Amino acid sequence: MSPPRRRPRTFNTPFETGLRSVVILTACYPEMLSLNRLVVFDHLVVHTEDIDGPRSMHPKDRSRAAEILVRRGLVESGLALMQTRGLVSRAVTPAGFRYKAGEEAGSFLDLLSSTYVKALKRRAAWLITNIHPMSDEALSKLVQSRMNEWEPEFQTGQSQAQ
Repeated sequence: MSPPRRRPRTFNTPFETGLRSVVILTACYPEMLSLNRLVVFDHLVVHTEDIDGPRSMHPKDRSRAAEILVRRGLVESGLALMQTRGLVSRAVTPAGFRYKAGEEAGSFLDLLSSTYVKALKRRAAWLITNIHPMSDEALSKLVQSRMNEWEPEFQTGQSQAQ
């Protein structure tokens, strides 16, 4: 009898964050985004309700304040993975590295028909229309104000767990 097969890990992997980056970059194509903006958008696209947007795709979690702080490495890994497949391209600009949807990104996303990907596309379009026009400073203030709201939830959860 063979050992049970382990299911591949999907959540919190470079593949998951890379897919979200492809969706976000495709929604704003041909514009390019900085890594910082992609990290923030990766968080906001699944927590849109927190910024008065559509119903969030991921549940509210007391660790949302900490979650956004640990995303950078995952988003970087996801972007690198998607670059190897031609779904994301990276360019050097006077303002630093910027990322853009690759030539195959739109066709690739058209092949995906899951409920999750369809919902992700809708939320990415909402994010690009409503949040992307903000300056980096205004976006930073929005995120900071939300983190200040989430922090007491996080602390309450910690004190209850002790």
